[in-house]
Amino acid sequence: MSQPATEPLPVAEPVQAPVQAPVPPADRAPRTRRLLGWLLDFTVILAVAALLGWLTFNRISAKLTGVPGLVGISAWQLATSGGDLVGAGQGVGTSLWRSSVRAVWQGFAGLVLFAFAYRFASLALMGRTPGQALLGLRVLNRRDGQRPARSAAAGRAAAGTLVDVGWYALACCLLVGGAIGLSVLCWILAVAVFLLHSLLALAGARRSLADRPSGTVVASAFRLQPVWTRLPGAMRRGTPDEEKPPPAPVAAA
Repeated sequence: MSQPATEPLPVAEPVQAPVQAPVPPADRAPRTRRLLGWLLDFTVILAVAALLGWLTFNRISAKLTGVPGLVGISAWQLATSGGDLVGAGQGVGTSLWRSSVRAVWQGFAGLVLFAFAYRFASLALMGRTPGQALLGLRVLNRRDGQRPARSAAAGRAAAGTLVDVGWYALACCLLVGGAIGLSVLCWILAVAVFLLHSLLALAGARRSLADRPSGTVVASAFRLQPVWTRLPGAMRRGTPDEEKPPPAPVAAA
């Protein structure tokens, strides 16, 4: 007897994960809200910079106490003296100047580290900075529209810190160290990079120098629709009760 032919078992097709669409241009952050969000975040950084500046000033001023002949010299004069202090010996003046320069460098290094930690922790934990959260903005991966990975958050935080604080801190450190020419060049580069960063963030695709290397985009968490755009739809939602036609009479059974 011949055996019945067995039909081949169906082969299950592999299930493909849904591909997320990139962030459309309509969801990009509005220019005004993005600028205000940056101002709020930068205000926090400026407050920390003022605190670090005050602490650095007191550190340098404390080095002048007890040194004969240096009572009338300010902390800024000591930091920019290059070690040539009238009223103190050459060795004492050079030592005080070097220690004051180190204090200034440490202050700017602390500011840069805080700016990076502020941005990175906010992006890693919330997907946006506090200023962006207050303005209804969020940072997304440009390709899939999801929250960026920690590596992308670190890259975006590093680039943003370099543009907003890093170049200016380096220019000030060079100025205090006596490299005036390099300090001027660094200031010019810092201003040029900041202007380019702002132009890219507010024009075109609205992707700044911090967004492009990290593959991110700042999007709006909600859309604001002006009132005048909602009036025609509200007026077309049926007629008032007094304008509605009376109901038709029901025929008696």
